[in-house]
Amino acid sequence: MLIVAVLFCALAGVFHYFGLSDLITNLHHLQDVIRQSGLFGYALYILLFIVAALCLIPGSILVIVGGILFGPLVGTLISLLAATVASALSFLLARWLGRELLLKHVGHTATFQAIEKGIAHSGIDFLILTRLVPLFPYNIQNYAYGLTAIPFWSFTLISAVTTLPGIFIYTLMSHELASEGITWAFIVKLSVAGFALFALVQAAKAWARYKHVDPSANRELAGK
Repeated sequence: MLIVAVLFCALAGVFHYFGLSDLITNLHHLQDVIRQSGLFGYALYILLFIVAALCLIPGSILVIVGGILFGPLVGTLISLLAATVASALSFLLARWLGRELLLKHVGHTATFQAIEKGIAHSGIDFLILTRLVPLFPYNIQNYAYGLTAIPFWSFTLISAVTTLPGIFIYTLMSHELASEGITWAFIVKLSVAGFALFALVQAAKAWARYKHVDPSANRELAGK
């Protein structure tokens, strides 16, 4: 736990010293800094995304910024790369700190117990479901899965594939809003995007029922 405390204190110090917390929480300031950074702006964006994920800060604001600054295609690719690297690093950090050490301190939490039971009973199917359906906070999942027996490359690949639809829709909608404003065309596209995400979630739930993956049961067991 001393190692964990030192790591997070170091990250907090870096955030404060370089003003990174202001960048992540101030949308307009973040846009200005990335625009003024030229090619370095791409690396800065990815770095901020990774640090935010490691510190359990939702990356939605960064996905929106990516859509506004880089456009729907490039923005999606950069956000997907950043999200995948962030997930992989969180996963590896949990593995590096050691399962036995972390189990003593987080093994009793409902999120971890539900995920471990889900992986034990349903394997990769449970990972796919929790990535597509927001059962648990996304960034917490990254650490929790690092404590399970799931292989690293299976986790990373599935995380990338299942994250892609949501990132693309958020990126596209933010770009459309920034470039064209609120128009009837934007409202129609937003409705279609919302329906697409809803359909994807429902399809994931139907597939889980077909595979007999019951996340609610795991959550109930975890709470006992």
